[in-house]
This record gives sequence, C-alpha cells and structure tokens, in this order.
Amino acid sequence: MVVRTYPFNPAGKMILIQYFAFNPALATNVDRPSVEKFGEVIAFDIQKYLKRAGFKNPLVVQAKEPLEGDFLIKGTITGVSGGNIQQRKYLEWFGFGVTEVKVVGEVLDIKTSLSLVGFSFTKRSHYTRKGNEAAVRENIGEIAQEIAQVILQNPK
Repeated sequence: MVVRTYPFNPAGKMILIQYFAFNPALATNVDRPSVEKFGEVIAFDIQKYLKRAGFKNPLVVQAKEPLEGDFLIKGTITGVSGGNIQQRKYLEWFGFGVTEVKVVGEVLDIKTSLSLVGFSFTKRSHYTRKGNEAAVRENIGEIAQEIAQVILQNPK
C-alpha cells in the first residue's frame, strides 16, 4: 500500500536512504546471523534500483548521520519469516511453506520534515526452491524495487 500526501519531484534531487530499522529477534525460520544486516541490505538495494533508473546521487546513510539532502527514505522491517523449505518443495502448488517479509516506511522532505509518501509492503514467496534465507533475501530485493518505483512514479 502506498499513500501519497504531497506531490514532489525527485528529479535532480539528493535522495538519502537510511538503514531500515530491523530487530533480527523478530525473524522466524531463518538463520539469525544471515538476516542481521537486512536493514542495511534493503537500503543498498533501493540505492541500486534508483541508480539504475538514472538517479546520480542516491546515498545510503546510517540513522545517526546528519541529513544533508532533499528527500529521505526510511523504514522498518516489521517481519521476516523463512517459511518451510520442505513444504515449499513438495506442497508448493498449495501455498505451503511460504516465506514472508513485511516493511513499512516513508519518504520525507528533509527541509520541512513533511512525510511525502507512506508505504507498507508485504512480499511472499510461495513457489521457490531456494533455502529460507535466500528466499527472504529475494523478498527484500523485491520490496526495495517497489520502494524505488514509488519514487519513480511520483506525480509531479
């Protein structure tokens, strides 16, 4: 879900992407050390997709860094479930063993502190033979791409 509160034009602007907040203790059915840095991973994935779209300077920042730019993308990973690989392999047609990642966040105007866009995404992988960690990593990448699309498709 995407909620646009104010139109904005990101073309030629400095976009900062903050590491997303994430508590690895919330993750289920995954190896915790492999998901600890998902907050950083999603930020760098968003940066990658914005660069591919032609943005020259999307910059990833940590939460405590001073914010010098035009727009800030920030969020929280609210859930990670690795599902069950055995169920995915053998019962995939019925949707068993699904992986799931949930993310909420917003795009802020740094100068005015206005929330320009709010978003909430949930991605699931029913039909994958990847391991739990690889499947949720794929979900993270898909959500990052959706967030980049929110920026790219903003009405001017």
